[in-house]
Amino acid sequence: MGSDEPQFLGLCEIGHWIQKRQLSSVEVTKALTDRIVRLDGALRSYATRTFELALAQAREVDRELASGKVRGPLHGVPIAVKDLCNTKGIPTAAGMAIYKDYRPDEDATVVTRLRDAGAVLLGKLQMTEGAYGQHHPSITPPVNPWSSEHWTGVSSSGSGVATAAGLCFGSLARILWGRSASRRP
Repeated sequence: MGSDEPQFLGLCEIGHWIQKRQLSSVEVTKALTDRIVRLDGALRSYATRTFELALAQAREVDRELASGKVRGPLHGVPIAVKDLCNTKGIPTAAGMAIYKDYRPDEDATVVTRLRDAGAVLLGKLQMTEGAYGQHHPSITPPVNPWSSEHWTGVSSSGSGVATAAGLCFGSLARILWGRSASRRP
């Protein structure tokens, strides 16, 4: 492998290493979950962590790869999605305190496609309230990993911070709320 810091490898590069079985999806996922635990307390990019799910998905990926099944370039790659994306059974608050306990009964189309591609979901990323200009007063905004004096942006701030800090290999940012906005409570 070409880097001493695998968390900073490119999305396709880490996918290549996993799919060629030079690294297992489980070991890469564990490395990132450890990194998130170590660093995200200060950076606050994750709204929800889905580590148990991620490790279960990574184990399944490793079984598939061992049998020769490769779904594509994202197969086995740990990613995260903005908290605006519906994820079945996983809190989806869209940065709003009023939705902190909302758990959709289906995935957003983009989440379904990521799962179908074999991506591993590390969690949901912090964002401004309702994807507008400010974070809810009860939510501490994510912190720029390179300089706390620099702005992280607004709506997709958690996505930017997590990706820049090597807390995921890729993240989704601007996205609609699932298949239909009318499904939001």
